[in-house]
Amino acid sequence: MKTDKTVKTDKNFLYRCACFIRCSCFNSAFMKYGLILGIVCLCGCQQPVKNTVHLSGQLVDMGRAGVIMRYDGAASLIGDSRDIILYTDAEGHFDTVLPLEKPEYYSISRNTLYLTPGDELKMYITTDNRQARFEGVGAEANTYMKERLFPKGGSYLEGGSNVKADFRETRKLIGSLAQVREKQLEALQNVSEEFKALEKGRIYADVINSYLYYASYADEFRGKSREETRELQKTYRAEALSEVKEKLNYLNEDRFLEVAVVRNILFYREDPEYRSYFEDYRMSPRCEELYQGFEKVSALRHDLNLQVVDDIRTVGNRMQQADFAVELQKKLEQAARLLPGQPAPDFKMTDVDGNEKKLSDFRGKLIYIDLWAPWCGPCIQESPAFTALSEKYPDIEFLQISRDEQKEAWESYIAHKNSPLTQYNSVDMELAEGWQLFYIPRFILVDKEQKIIDAYAPRPSSTEIITLLDSLSKA
Repeated sequence: MKTDKTVKTDKNFLYRCACFIRCSCFNSAFMKYGLILGIVCLCGCQQPVKNTVHLSGQLVDMGRAGVIMRYDGAASLIGDSRDIILYTDAEGHFDTVLPLEKPEYYSISRNTLYLTPGDELKMYITTDNRQARFEGVGAEANTYMKERLFPKGGSYLEGGSNVKADFRETRKLIGSLAQVREKQLEALQNVSEEFKALEKGRIYADVINSYLYYASYADEFRGKSREETRELQKTYRAEALSEVKEKLNYLNEDRFLEVAVVRNILFYREDPEYRSYFEDYRMSPRCEELYQGFEKVSALRHDLNLQVVDDIRTVGNRMQQADFAVELQKKLEQAARLLPGQPAPDFKMTDVDGNEKKLSDFRGKLIYIDLWAPWCGPCIQESPAFTALSEKYPDIEFLQISRDEQKEAWESYIAHKNSPLTQYNSVDMELAEGWQLFYIPRFILVDKEQKIIDAYAPRPSSTEIITLLDSLSKA
């Protein structure tokens, strides 16, 4: 995501122009100049501007004034250049017009949106998707989307709460819930047939995803050895095999790659445990390039060096799918700015008293950064090692920076943490964007000249970090 690609909400130029054209005084003023044929088409119709969407409303408890509306189509698996920042006032109100050439999926926090050119959508959105409210053109599709399931919770398994005594009973429940969802979808009136087709695909993919996650939540797998688990999996996979293949056959079109959960289940296609599900699924050239692009981008997030960058550039130059190639190229550009020796992207942070600091304020010191959050288990596990290293290397600046957007939750946690280190919090988008922050914990090393040593530094609990800090402290 680039800031020059964002759309600001206050007094949007495109919308002002559209309103001006639709105005009757504009029509009368130009009739005598022989432009009536072109103007009547624009002024006589009160429909929204073609190839735009008008969004307004309130975004609540988002933790920042600039809220990211993430593009959620196929290319989002590779990059984020199509993400949009919605700028709000202090109460979260916003009003914007966005260009949109065709219907697309977006997301705000846990809310998935389906936007269509011509939508005039007023929305109230919180971090809880079930609380969302929509009015206007496009409201029916987006009200339906409130009930979208979450793949990482096992879709219809709902984080394990819908798991029954065994797979057969669980499968019955999944099937009944899916039927209810299909009936809700079919009952929609002010939506396109394409939307219904895509969302039917989402229902099918959620069913498959529920089966894929079953072993993660079912009591019958607890305490079992690996071999026992495999045997149990064989049994329930066999029971669901024909159903899964039938649903995958429906999903075997490129358009379904626009649906996030479809992309999620396709990650299992190479898993030996589930390969039988996908043996009849034929990857299209577009699908192949999508997952190839994802693999290359993943490499950038863990092992960033010139060789990796050059390899990915070669792959990108060979891509036939233009939207994927664009995203991969932009990711390369972003990654190149994080190579060792590059200037460290600056960002803001605040301490518990509200005092603001910038990374650049620590110029002249070697800096080891820990990006974490109170809700992140692996982050909490690394914290004692980070503190111990700060005591071992007193000449190094150890910055512990929480990414929690809920300031109160962070402050509550810090009050009981009793850390000797000054605690900071940052929701600055310059941090997320500049450092390409996709996961936490994340550790970063910056030298005394504010140049990057390692944008993906070793964890504090690793032996590698001690070797590295020893060499840097002696330099």
